[in-house]
Amino acid sequence: MLHRRLWLLVSFALCAALPAAAQDNPAYQSAYDRGDQAFKEGRFDVCAEEFRQAFNIEPRGNLLYNIAFCYEKANDLASAVTFYQRFVEAVPNSPKRPAVQRHIVELQEQIADLFQEVSVTSDPTGAMVYVDEKSKGAMGSTPLTFKLLPGTYTIIGEFQGYEPARRKLELKKGGDASVDLTLVDSRQVGTVTMMITERDADVLVDNKKVGKSPLPEPLRLKRGTHEIQVTKNGFTSFKQTVEVEAGKTITVKAELSSGAEGADSAVSGGPTGGGGPLFTGPRLLPTITMGVGLLTIGGGVVTALSASKLHGQLEDKQKKGELIASQDIDTGNSRVLMTNVLWGAGGALLAGGAVWWFLAGSGGNAASGEIGFSVAPSGSALVWGSF
Repeated sequence: MLHRRLWLLVSFALCAALPAAAQDNPAYQSAYDRGDQAFKEGRFDVCAEEFRQAFNIEPRGNLLYNIAFCYEKANDLASAVTFYQRFVEAVPNSPKRPAVQRHIVELQEQIADLFQEVSVTSDPTGAMVYVDEKSKGAMGSTPLTFKLLPGTYTIIGEFQGYEPARRKLELKKGGDASVDLTLVDSRQVGTVTMMITERDADVLVDNKKVGKSPLPEPLRLKRGTHEIQVTKNGFTSFKQTVEVEAGKTITVKAELSSGAEGADSAVSGGPTGGGGPLFTGPRLLPTITMGVGLLTIGGGVVTALSASKLHGQLEDKQKKGELIASQDIDTGNSRVLMTNVLWGAGGALLAGGAVWWFLAGSGGNAASGEIGFSVAPSGSALVWGSF
């Protein structure tokens, strides 16, 4: 009992010390603070979930210890063992490692009867099986049987020449489970690259969620017809049917619009022409750029007319034999210089915006275009840009 009390005191001390080490990542700090508050209120299951969210935002090894401790306080010993073990693996040089390893053994003895049997088969037979991630090592090749504690797992199967297969497993107390993995021949698979305008949008393929934007890697889909959906709260949903060909890559561009605006979409196996809306999506900024260019040219017209008027007044003075002040000459030169600058800048903005507008409609990287100008000592406008 004394050993147990000492362990909890050490655990609590570590949990209490960690908030001071938190960095200034706002999303991480917000999740961490919610977990810290839940811990103080004795809501240990909520505390564990908030700390897990903070870990997903910024994976810090010491936070795994907090998660495990909160699960233990919530009497979820299976999850506590899992996260204590992850802490040991993530922070191998921690001075707490020996004590944590001993505690893991103690907890495992308490929950030995909770382990459930998992049977895995595959087509083709002989696939290597992993649980959650490959870095933990293979469990063996199919068919095989092993034991896991109740919880949520991802069972992964790999076989040379085939696409990896993944199945989520919800292992509950008091019941064994079986998983059958079907691997698809890589020669029957095509690639779909997703370009999504909003972050943290749900991506679904054939009504099954495959992740959130931005996806870490292109989708690998079996050849044939597939329906792709992208949804996010507060935005219109995107839906597109695509035809996937084996060995080929297509690009799907999903533009999510807020409110009642419609979603724009494009599917291509290479560059395509324009045809998208002018004032929404990626063409909004280039349209604004062209508008600013036109206004700048208009300003140049105004200064040109002003300079022309002043020139006429000075010619009249010269014909009448009147003296012309040097200030009037300087004013005229300034207006001519301003006209050249405005026309040069306006032309550059108009041309750059037009190129950007067409790139936005062709599926290219519209955000990478830039345009700029500077004024030479002679008064001429120097225009530069990259697209």
